[in-house]
Amino acid sequence: MSPEPEESATISPAVRWGLGAVLFGLLAVSIAAAKGEWWTIAGAIVCGATAFVFAARAILAARQSR
Repeated sequence: MSPEPEESATISPAVRWGLGAVLFGLLAVSIAAAKGEWWTIAGAIVCGATAFVFAARAILAARQSR
């Protein structure tokens, strides 16, 4: 076995950004479902905006990799 990773083991930037978008989207949904104070609503909005930015970066990375 060689200590070097295989070519198929690398994760593309589009997948990494996409996973970040999914994780922040799930975090925004879970925060919004908490039904808490104003700061939980603000946190959900911030996480949702971050998920949107990550999704846009994933789309751009996928287009550049073509």
